[in-house]
Amino acid sequence: MSTGPAAPAKHAELLALATELRPELHRYSARLMGSVIEGEDVVQDTFARAFAALDELKEAPPLRPWLFRIAHNRAMDLLRGRAIRAAEPIDEVPRSSIRTARILRSC
Repeated sequence: MSTGPAAPAKHAELLALATELRPELHRYSARLMGSVIEGEDVVQDTFARAFAALDELKEAPPLRPWLFRIAHNRAMDLLRGRAIRAAEPIDEVPRSSIRTARILRSC
């Protein structure tokens, strides 16, 4: 899984930073998502994605901004998905709504 001798050092550094940043990252994610529980999901996804991507990076990026960017992008993806699912097409307006609208217009 590790690609070189520096990989364990990068993982150790990320793990140490993750422990330190977790509360702040969770607050940020929870505010974005509007839910403490969904914020925790974003944080867990963030660390899973960061650890997976760390092996593929040639140079370690500045970890703090990188983690916040991953969390932000993950939260935005989840919020976009939520908005798409919430928007359902209107197939047909019920007849009772049309009758009610006509009655209200005639008043």
